[in-house]
Amino acid sequence: CAVVGNSMNMFDSENGAAIDAHEAVFRFNREDRRMCHVMNLTLNDLARYTGRKTTVRFVNRKYTDSMVNGDAAFADYQDNDMILFWNLFTAPYLSHLQGKYKNLRMHLISSDLVNWQMEGFSQLRKDLYRLGMKQFECYRFMSSGVHGLLLAMLKCESIDVFGFSVSMENFSKSFNHGRPSESHSWDFETVLMRLLYFSGVINVCNA
Repeated sequence: CAVVGNSMNMFDSENGAAIDAHEAVFRFNREDRRMCHVMNLTLNDLARYTGRKTTVRFVNRKYTDSMVNGDAAFADYQDNDMILFWNLFTAPYLSHLQGKYKNLRMHLISSDLVNWQMEGFSQLRKDLYRLGMKQFECYRFMSSGVHGLLLAMLKCESIDVFGFSVSMENFSKSFNHGRPSESHSWDFETVLMRLLYFSGVINVCNA
C-alpha cells in the first residue's frame, strides 16, 4: 500500500508514477486545490508528484462540512471513489451525503475501530512519557493521516509512506497552508512516524 499525506515535501520529487504502481493507495481529505495554488500548478501537473490513483480517502470533520456545503473541491472526486469518515460527527449527515453524492461510496468507520486506534495512540504517548520523553502537546483528535496509517497496518503487507513529516522542523517547513490545526498532537505524531519506521513497520519514501 501507499499511504499519501498532504505535506509540501511531496514536491521534492516526482513520485506520482511510483505511488500509482501500488496495489492500494490511501489518501486524506482534499488538499489538491490548496497545494496547486501554493505551487502554481494545475491539477494535471499535480499528478506528477502525488499520483492519481486512490483506493480509499479518509475524511475528517472539516471536510465533511465541505461536502455538506458542496464546496468546489469535491467536484474533483472521481466516480466510485471510496470515502471513509472517521469522525462520528458525520453520522447524522451520512445518509444525506450518500444521496447527494450518488457516484461515491461512503462509509462511516466503526466506532469500535476508532476507539481501538485512540486507545493505542494514547497508551503509546503515556509509555513514551514514562520513558523520559518530554510531555507532548494535548490533542482532541488523531489526524486523518494517523487513522489511515493505523488501518493500513491492519490491511497491508507492506506500507510505503509519502508526504508525512518525521520531525517538527520538517513539519513546520512542509505544512501546506497557514496555521496547523490545534486539534492534533503534531509533535507526538512525528515521533510516531519515526518509531514505525525504525521498527520496520513502514517505509518512509519522502519526508
